[in-house]
This record gives sequence, C-alpha cells and structure tokens, in this order.
Amino acid sequence: MATEPESVPKPSSLPAICSGVWVIAFLVHFFRQQMPNTSELRSEIWSSLRANWLTVLNPLDYSIPNDQTTGWQNLGDRLPFMLTAAMLLTVAWGMGNIACRRLLNNTRLLTSERLVIVLGTGISLQTLWILACGLAGQLTPTAILAPGIIGLLVSALFLFRRQQPTETFTEIPLVSDSPTSARLKLLFCCPLLAFGLHIGLGGMTPPFDFDVREYHMQGPKEWFQAGQVYTLEHNVYTSFPFLSEMLSLAAMVLQGDWWRGAIAGKLTLAAFQILSALAVFAIGRRWFGQTAAFIASVAFLSTPWVVRISTIAYAEGAITFYLIASVMVALLAARVNDSRTRAKLIAITGFLAGSAMASKYPGVLSVVLPIGLFLFAVVVRGFSADRSDTITTLLRAVGVNAAIFVTGVTIAIGPWLLKNAIATGNPVYPLAYSVFGANEWSPEMDTKWKNGHSASEHQLSRIPEHIAAVAVKNDWQNGFLFAFAVPAMLLMRRKTTVAWLWFHAVWLLATWWLFTHRIDRFWIPLIPITAVLAGAAWHISTLTAWRYFILTTLSMCAIFNYGLCRDQHVIGFHVGLRELAAARELPIRQDLKFLNAVLKKDARVLMIGEAQVFDATFDLVYNTVFDESIFQQWTSREPGYSTPAELQQMKSAEQIRTVLSENRITHIVVNWSEVLRYRLTYGYSKYVVPQRFTDLQNMGVVEIPTTLSTSLFSGLTQQQQKELQSWEGSGALRGTGDSWTNVQLFRVRNLP
Repeated sequence: MATEPESVPKPSSLPAICSGVWVIAFLVHFFRQQMPNTSELRSEIWSSLRANWLTVLNPLDYSIPNDQTTGWQNLGDRLPFMLTAAMLLTVAWGMGNIACRRLLNNTRLLTSERLVIVLGTGISLQTLWILACGLAGQLTPTAILAPGIIGLLVSALFLFRRQQPTETFTEIPLVSDSPTSARLKLLFCCPLLAFGLHIGLGGMTPPFDFDVREYHMQGPKEWFQAGQVYTLEHNVYTSFPFLSEMLSLAAMVLQGDWWRGAIAGKLTLAAFQILSALAVFAIGRRWFGQTAAFIASVAFLSTPWVVRISTIAYAEGAITFYLIASVMVALLAARVNDSRTRAKLIAITGFLAGSAMASKYPGVLSVVLPIGLFLFAVVVRGFSADRSDTITTLLRAVGVNAAIFVTGVTIAIGPWLLKNAIATGNPVYPLAYSVFGANEWSPEMDTKWKNGHSASEHQLSRIPEHIAAVAVKNDWQNGFLFAFAVPAMLLMRRKTTVAWLWFHAVWLLATWWLFTHRIDRFWIPLIPITAVLAGAAWHISTLTAWRYFILTTLSMCAIFNYGLCRDQHVIGFHVGLRELAAARELPIRQDLKFLNAVLKKDARVLMIGEAQVFDATFDLVYNTVFDESIFQQWTSREPGYSTPAELQQMKSAEQIRTVLSENRITHIVVNWSEVLRYRLTYGYSKYVVPQRFTDLQNMGVVEIPTTLSTSLFSGLTQQQQKELQSWEGSGALRGTGDSWTNVQLFRVRNLP
C-alpha cells in the first residue's frame, strides 16, 4: 500500500499577505500591458466590456449587427459535424477501453483519471490505425472505424459478463480536503460551460490560419483526394508526425468531402482542450482537493490561448493534452508501491508521452525526457527509502522500468518514425539531417531549415524579457496563471507534487528558450501545468480572506478572458453561429475566390510563392518555402546549387512547354507578396524573378498576365521596397501611380 500523501500545509497569515501583494502587483502590471499582436491595451478590453457587457458576456448571444442569417437556427447545419466528431471520439474510447482494460483492472482511479487515460490512449491508437489504412490505400469509413466498433462491442460484452471475484485493488492516496459546496460548484460550472460552448462553436470555424491551410489541413486534403497516405515531397511539413491531422483525415473520409471533413476534424481536435481541462481537474482533485481542482480547470479553460488553439486547430492542442495526461499518470505511478501496478502505469505513461511526440517532434523535449527523468527519480527515491535493497536491485528496477517506458513511447511514435525512415532514409525527417541524411533533402535546404527554425540569439541578459513575453505580454495569456502559480512555490517544501510541477514548468520554459525559434504557441503546453499550480495556491492559507481573494480574482480574470475571446479582433476569426456556407468564403482571399470561380474543371495551376492552398477547389501544384522550387526544377537548365540560382539559364521554349504539358499545367499563378515576404525571412530561390516570366512571354510559352491583386507600393517598408526593386524585371510589376502587382495569373499557350 502506498504511503499517504504529504499533508496540505496550513501556514500562517504572513504567506497569504505576501502572496496577495504579489498577485495584486502582478495583475496591475499585467492589465496595463499593450498586447503586441493587436497593439491594443488590455484596459481597452475592460472598457469594451463595461460598454457592452450584456451582449459580450451572454454565452447564448452570438448575433451580428445587420446579419439576420446568424443565430441558433444554424445549429442544424452543424449537427453532421458534431455526429462525425462524436463518432470518432466514441470509437476511440472503444479502442482505448480494450487496450487499457488489463492495465487498469486492479487500480482504483477517479472517473476523470480513467476517462483521460482511456480516451487519450484510444485516440492515439486510432490515429495509428488511420495511418496504417492510409499507407495501405484503404481510406474507407469501414476500414477506419472497424477496430473502434469491435472495441465497443467487446466492451459491451464485458458489461454483461458475470462478475469475477473481487480482486485486490491498489489504492492511490487521495488528498483529504473539505468538499466543495454546491454554490461554489455552480460558480465554477458557469465559466466552464461558457468557455466550453465557445470552444465547441469555434472548433467548427472554417480554416483561416496560414499553417493550417498550408499543411495541417492541406496534407489530409491531398491524401483524401488521392485515397492514400504518401510522402508529399513538395510539402515537407507533412512528413512530421501527424497524430492530430489523422483525425481530420478520418473526418474527411467519413464526410466524403475534404472541406466538410476539415470542419468535423477541427471540432474533434477541439475536444483535446476539454480533455486537457479534465486532466487538470483530475490532478488537482487527487493531490490538492476538489476546490483546487475546479479552480485549476477554470483557469485552464478560460485561458484565451486554449480557445484560440481550438479555433485555429494547431497541433499544440494535442501535444498539450498528452503532456498533462502523461504528468497525471506519472504522478499516479510515483505513488504506487506495488511493482506490477507501477509497471502498468509506467507503460501507459510512456505511451501517452510518445503520443505527445507523435503530435509534434518537440514532444520529445517537452514530455518524453522530463517525464522519463521524473520516473527515474521516483525509482531511485524508492531505493533510497528501502535500505535493504542492493545496487543490483536498483539497477534492475531502473532497467526494467526504463524498458517499459521506452516501449510505450516506441509504440506511439515508432510507426511515424518508420514511415519516414522508409520514405526518406531519415526517421525524424527533416530534422537531424547531419546524422541520418535524407533522400529528398540537401545541406543547403538543411541550413535554410535551421535558420528558419532557431532563435536569432541566446543572450542570457534577455531571459527576463523573454519570460515576461510569456507570462505578461502575450495577447492570449491568462493573468491568473502566473499570478497564483508563483506563490504556489511556498508549498514546495511540504508538497513534492508542487516541486515536480514547477520543475516541469521551468524545463518547458528552458527548452522553449534554448531549442525553438520562440514562437509563442510553442510554450502553450506550459498552460495546464501552471493552471494546476495556480489551483494549488488555494492551500497557501486557510484564511477565509485569502480564499475569497482567490475566487474573486478567478472570477475577474475569467470575465476579462471571456470578453477577450468574444472579440474577433483579438482572438481571431470565430464562426460563432454564422451560416457555414457563407462563413466558408470569409477567410478566402479575393484572388483565390476568382480562380475558384473562373477556372474550368480541366485546369491545373502551378502556384509559385503560394502555399496556403487549402481553399482552392481546382487542381494545382505547389511547394512550401522550405522545399525545392518546382518552377525552378521544371524550367532551369541546371537546377540545384552548383550554379547560383540567379545565374541559371532557362530551358528552351520547347523543353519548358513539354514539361508543362507532361504535368498538365494550364495556368501559372505567382504571388509576389509571398515571394517578397520569404526573401526577407526564411529565404526564397533567387531564380524566381519577374524577368523569368517576361522571358516566358517572349518565348510564347505563356500569355500576357492577368492581374489578380494589387497593393500600394508606399505601404511597403523601405527594406521591402529596396528588395522588390532589386529583382530583375521588377518594373513589370509596377503599375501606374503608387500601385504594384502582387499576384499574377499566366495562361499557358499552345498546349497539345
């Protein structure tokens, strides 16, 4: 039997006073900040709330001025997406229930803990099965759903099976704390339901973010159209582990349509936020009590980043869930003395941690390594507590538990690594090129990748600035998190759970600073950890004043965050209850709308500079900025890096015409705005300049271009103007007055 957890400390009023001073000072500073992405002051959000609180804070009011088509009557349009998402989650539960049955059969768990484990395991197994179906060219509803349906049937059979004799159950300590009153539960449920509804509706927002339309949804779209999963050499991002994207692919198959499937897939992905909130609650409930658990779950779900991730459908939603689920199970494993039960929980922990890496490569840093270190420390600590053990016993215990953990990780991530190893020769393609190499990669491309995905500096003196950017300045941060997570450090001496959570939080911040290019969404997995810590602050003092102070602050922050999340200028496009058919067109640029409308069914377009092509309804060829330029490969006499790109000569007209004909290209679209943006950031092939297209016109390969979009030249920065003017033939882009042509359409001539 495991030992009882450390008693929750009951300190004097001094820690409460010091914590209160910190919280007030922090939040005053927090709410005085100007948000960097929107250049809006947080005080302006408060002003907007005071002026429109009856509308903004009403979770049932999604009306839009002068738009009579918006309202709850549109909920019926969303029912098919809800049913598809529910179907995917239900069959995932069936798979997870069967997989975890023997692993959890003798462990008493909270309902929240069991649901997190079963669904987390089931979703990961389901995505591996979808991957297998895709690689085998069997992307059909029957093939995708079969294992989950079998799991549900087997689970139903177990329900009707005669009860076996009661087994010896392993009890895991549950902190003793006074139960939460019904009034408080109602107070907590109000924001949970309001934010849950907003997340659910936001999950059905048409894709609008660049990365989502470039690869998170574009990759599944191409696989759905092809009927199989294969390496997309023109889109390197789709060689990442794609756990969450497999759910979107499955939804496309079930819906029989890539756009409708994307909406159902986004709604399914939004469930990761609800599951994360449930995992946060479970950790808080077991180690800090029911009230602390409710505080932590409200703090998590009311964080604007959580809503934003659900609306956008980044992979961070999945990795965040698997991080907090791994933490939850690892903490359980640490409190079990029975070696067999601990081994089972470590196996589950390894699988969930591997699933984080299967969601995104950084999961190996943010989840696999710190969780592995934690479990190692648990085994060593157990050895130190039992002096009868020998070094040999310790080494054996460490080896066995490490093997179990690594096996779980490998089952989750292994198929993704194997797929890449077979396709490219590099299991973590496009990473670690210097170690593994890659068939479709080169030293020049690797250098470009590293430059585009690493921090520009590592000055120790700037660490406070970067930490402030995370905790205080970010547009979508929740002030409550760090306001109360920091005072929770007062509990570290008596509550080792707090110490481990803070260790993980510091680890996440350190690896984000050291090993990433510090995009703000890369630290999102930190949110549930700080939410649990903020909830733990409930126990800094038993003073009534302190606890009322926490509840009042939580309410204030939740109200502010809800108002912020209802402001599309800040949170981003949120469909609300708009009519989906009309909402589909809102994120699409006018030039792409024009092409969707006028191109015939037999058209096939070569897109140059343009990579966010998800909304295109016509056939096309494209490449991302980190892939080889297809235009250069097709038209240059000597593509590659032996000759500088700007000095390479074009093929003859007949050769180019033949290549375009073989690839059925009828039109060429050049997005010069994107080419300009890439040239000044990640870098873009200098082969692509306006003169090349003037030459193609003179050669009779393409017709005179059609201008699809123009912009003001004076609207460019001096650096952009200088770069644009340096391009050979850039004069062809300058129109009359102050305008310049930023998107052009060329029709290919003389096709057979």
